[in-house]
Amino acid sequence: MIRTIAAKIFLTASLCWCSLLHGQSSYIDDVYVRATYHAGVVLPEYTLYSYLVDDYSRAFTLSFCKRPPGRTYWAPIYNYPEFGLAIQYATLGNDEIFGHEWSVYPFFNIHIIEGGKISLINQLGLGLGIANKKFDPETNPYNVAVGTALNCHFNFELNLQYQALKKLYVYTGAGFDHFSNGNLGEPNLGINYMTFSAGLKYLVGEKTPVNQFNIEKHVPSTRMSLVLTGGIKHGRSLKEKSYLVSALSFEVKPKLWRVFYPGIGADLFYDQSTQDELSVFGDDTFETIDNFKAGFHLTQELVYNRFSIALQEGFYAILKDKVFGHATYHRFIIRHQVSDRFFVQLSMKAHVVVLDYLELGVGYHIKP
Repeated sequence: MIRTIAAKIFLTASLCWCSLLHGQSSYIDDVYVRATYHAGVVLPEYTLYSYLVDDYSRAFTLSFCKRPPGRTYWAPIYNYPEFGLAIQYATLGNDEIFGHEWSVYPFFNIHIIEGGKISLINQLGLGLGIANKKFDPETNPYNVAVGTALNCHFNFELNLQYQALKKLYVYTGAGFDHFSNGNLGEPNLGINYMTFSAGLKYLVGEKTPVNQFNIEKHVPSTRMSLVLTGGIKHGRSLKEKSYLVSALSFEVKPKLWRVFYPGIGADLFYDQSTQDELSVFGDDTFETIDNFKAGFHLTQELVYNRFSIALQEGFYAILKDKVFGHATYHRFIIRHQVSDRFFVQLSMKAHVVVLDYLELGVGYHIKP
């Protein structure tokens, strides 16, 4: 099956390539086409997976990316990163229960180490995936990992690349992929799989010389921000009902370095599903205050011009998780600075490996 899928993707790539070659050379300069084969395992984060997973996870990825010569001083700071789009077909460890996934995700590549013909590259991607098998109480009751056809796909890779010819590169590496619906439907345990990969990468046009910039000295300062987020989720009680979730956060981040901001903050969470969840999973009676949880977090934010990616590790305090008793929480955040004061963000809140919900938010820098 995967060989047939790979052949179709290669045919599509060939047609796209031919159309590119007939265009102006400036459009295809610094453009790369990459084909990758992955093989690995579905991580047994739940005991149930050990019984249901009966095969390895295999995937084929076709990627298109560009490594521009740089338009601002941020490009040389990150060693002229690549931006691209990946199309992936993957099996999920059990064709009958979990099926397979088609996903499309934008990605960002940073050449961490580059010397001569060898590069160590980190890839980070986030997009959408479609699963051909999902939970059904009658026809597929064991698929507690995927409750909807449309899901989020997160990709992380660390690859070693070697330039074999002028335009041809070979590479190998390891990757981690997460597949779930962000709790927009239940069940939603999600699937995590780790793979090793090998592939080829081809430079379609010509490689242009990089642009050089004068980088001004960074002046350290402190940033203070308020963030309001909101979203919807489904509860673990498997009721056909959507619940409102929201959070108000305050952050303090010393901008000690141009590209990295560590910080601390406080969060107040609201979760409308608490009463229904408590009636199924909890032992205590419900009070209105139980809809709220409060906590403190640490932040690590990586900045590229007006975009940034942040990780937060928090712990509940004062108002704790009364339903499941979670002591800690985590958030993965993508931000874009609309202006010097305002920003928007997409975030994912999780408890260890289980994604709780997706959030959209808007923020304001009290002190930029």
